Parts: sequence; structure tokens; C-alpha cells
Amino acid sequence: MKLHKFKFTGNAKEYFGIWIVNLFLSIITLGIYTAWAKVRRVRYFYGHTFIDGHNLEYHAKPKSILIGRIIVLGILIIMNFLVSITPLAGVLVIPYLLALPWVINQAMRFNARVTSYRNVRFNFKGTYWQALKIFFLIPLGAILGFGLVIAVLESLFGESLKSLSGLQAVISIIIYLIVLLVSAALFVSYMSKLTSNYIGNNLSFGSADFRTDAKLKPLVANYAFSLLFFVVIVAVFALAGFIAGSMFEITKLLESTQLGNTIPIGNEAYVSAIFGAFIAIYIGMFLGFLFYNAGVRNIAYRATLLDGQHQLQSSISQLQYVWIMVSNLFVTVFTIGLMRPWAAIRTWRYLADNTALLAKNDLGNIVDESTPEGAAASAEFLDIEGFDFGL
Repeated sequence: MKLHKFKFTGNAKEYFGIWIVNLFLSIITLGIYTAWAKVRRVRYFYGHTFIDGHNLEYHAKPKSILIGRIIVLGILIIMNFLVSITPLAGVLVIPYLLALPWVINQAMRFNARVTSYRNVRFNFKGTYWQALKIFFLIPLGAILGFGLVIAVLESLFGESLKSLSGLQAVISIIIYLIVLLVSAALFVSYMSKLTSNYIGNNLSFGSADFRTDAKLKPLVANYAFSLLFFVVIVAVFALAGFIAGSMFEITKLLESTQLGNTIPIGNEAYVSAIFGAFIAIYIGMFLGFLFYNAGVRNIAYRATLLDGQHQLQSSISQLQYVWIMVSNLFVTVFTIGLMRPWAAIRTWRYLADNTALLAKNDLGNIVDESTPEGAAASAEFLDIEGFDFGL
């Protein structure tokens, strides 16, 4: 077995030139150039991403991307126009949701088909009914089931909590929260398992198929760690609020609002802690989402085999990934977007540096075995590549 690591050779200075031209032309063409901008951007990143001395290639045509975006924009405009005329047009959300699995498939198929490595194209073979089940029917059933769980809990504990006091009330609330958290953990983890396996099991490289078998147990553990991370974030912000309320006269900052007049004297620190906790809930959800997704990537990649024998690897540090994304956001905002190219390069390099393929034999042999018989793995994969719908 030989480990082939991905390597990214791009730099922020080079990409800044591409990015600034893309931005300027997109503005003066009222967004039309964004299709060409995407092709230039992705070709730069793919062209500088190497494995075993060969880079990835991107073959999308800007016209296909532009047509896809026009279709999506047209549909959204029509839907909003109809809804503004009559509320009954809201029923259009049903065909929209039913069409979404097809759109997801088309987007993944397009992105796979226009990507190649050593002149061999990737492909995606997912079907509408598979996608409908995973992205629509199962979530719908889970939402109904989750609603049923809440209704049952409400019937069991709702009225009793009003009459309970002290330790009994605390125990009932804890049981209530545990059931909700366990239900949420199982649902989110199970959906991650389904989506990861669906995408992995329908990808192929030439004639060689990928196979993904992400297990539920590590995904549940990843959810538990993400939840713990979220709780720590909330606790830190609540503590910071408590300290701020203790050190400063917080009521003076709020005296211009109605809230400032309702804070009892001497309780400023506690009110500040509650404020900090509420703010932290939103921040913690965002950071927890990043933390969780990084863990899912590691689990899904390590559960993926190419041609049944070559294993993908991902070694992202979840904390470091969150730090990179958050610091990128702050730097981009404080520089009014001028450091966006640096942030994009930094993120891509980190992902590439922590991705690899553990191959059973030489990559050249894998490529040769993956080339379909009777087909020159040329730049033209199909007569019609389809449209990019922006997913």
C-alpha cells in the first residue's frame, strides 16, 4: 500500500489577479460573466491540485453554467410573482420539493462529468427515486416522527411540569431534553450516513466505482462531540457576559431601551450572562455546524474505496478547520473582501494537504484499469454535459 497525498501549489498573489478581474467583469456585465468567472476560478484550483505528479482538470463550459443559472433564476422569479398575486400559489412548493432531488442529481452529475484526472472523467449515476427517498421522503418521515415525539413528551410532561416543583421538575426537564437530543442525534447522524453513502456509492472514476460505507456509530459520536463543542461555546459566552456585567454598569448601556428599565439593580451580571448565552446559541450553531461537517468528511472519506481496494483518506482537525473558517471570515470582513482570495487559497490548501489516497498499487495502473474499454478518455465525455444548476 502506498499513500499518495494531494498537493496544492496555488498562491494568493496569483489567484488575486484572477479574482479581481472576475469581480470587475461580473459587475459590469450585471452578473452574466459569473459563469465564465466560475470556470476560471475552478480551473485555477483544480489545475494546481496534484496527486502523484498529475493535476485535476475542469472541463465545464461557461454557456452551460449560464443557462443553468438562467433557468433557476427564471423559476424563482415566476414562483415569487405567482405568490405575490395569490397565496394559493404557495402550493408550488410541493412540485419544487419533488423536483429538488432531480436538481441535486443533475448538479452532482454535471460536476463529476466535467472533472478529470489524467484524461479519465468522473461520473455520477444516482437515480431520481434514490434521491427522492433520501432527500425528501426520509426527512419528511423523520420530521413527522420528531413531531410525534415532541407531542408525546408534551402529553407526558407538559401538564405535570406545572404542578411539579424542585427536584421532580428538574428530573422531568432533564428526561425531556435527553429524549429530544437523542432523537436529534440519531436523525442528523442517520441523514449524514445516507447522504454520504448515496454520493459515494454513485460516483465513479472511468469504469472504476467508488464505494462508501459510512457507519452510524462514528457519526453519532461525531454529533456528540459537536454538541459538546456547542455547549462549551455557549458556556464561554455566558461566562464572558457574566464577567462583563459584573465589571461594567450594563444598565447604562441599555437605559435607552425598555429592557434597561426592567433589569433589577444588582442582577446586571446575570442578565448579561443570559444575553451572552443567547448570542452564543447562534454563534455556537454556526461553529458546531462547521465542526460537525469536518468530522463527517473524515468519516465518509475513510469509509470510501475506489475499485474496492484503494482507500480515500481525510485527516482534518475539526478545531483547526473551525479556526480557519472563522479567521477567514473575520479577515475577509475587516478588509472589505480584499483578502477573500487569500482565505480561499488557505482553505483549499488545508483541505488538499489533509486528503490522500491509500493505493494498493501504482496510480498509473489504477488509471489504466479505470479507463473504459472502447473509449478514448478524451476531453469530450458526452455530447451533452447538461447544465450546472448552481448546487
